[in-house]
Amino acid sequence: MAHIRTSLAEIRQLEHAYETTIPRAFLDENQHVNVQYYVHLVERGLGEIFQRVGLGERYAAADEIGNFALEQHIRYLAELLQGDRVRVYIRLVDLSPKRAYFLAFLLNETREELAATVEVVMMNVDVKLRRGRPFPTVAKANLDALLARHRGLAWDPPVCGVMRV
Repeated sequence: MAHIRTSLAEIRQLEHAYETTIPRAFLDENQHVNVQYYVHLVERGLGEIFQRVGLGERYAAADEIGNFALEQHIRYLAELLQGDRVRVYIRLVDLSPKRAYFLAFLLNETREELAATVEVVMMNVDVKLRRGRPFPTVAKANLDALLARHRGLAWDPPVCGVMRV
């Protein structure tokens, strides 16, 4: 696995999407955060991004449309422990009419280190038909604007290299 050279200052150029303090309930028998909670933290951050672009709960409830995860890749870089303050930053890496590719950064603000990256390819779906469906016009325009802002950053996203929209 390649070393991630992205700095904390670069990551903090993104708006943070979620923040929490790690509770005891997130720990496993090794006394660090269990795998499932890395995904949970990213899910909370993505939920905030979806709200910002118009794909949140109100959108899903009104139109019976949702977002399904198709693929994920997690890099564990440093332990997260009980009491650590964690912020989730999200970068949109790529976009198609129906799919979005996000890269989440889990920053341990307590210890000033990158704890993990999580890549997610998701698809907009018609929940009744269980099939992919293009993003609504307004949400797609908002996602296009977000992608343009993120592509305008002076640093490349440290992706695994095997995922695509």
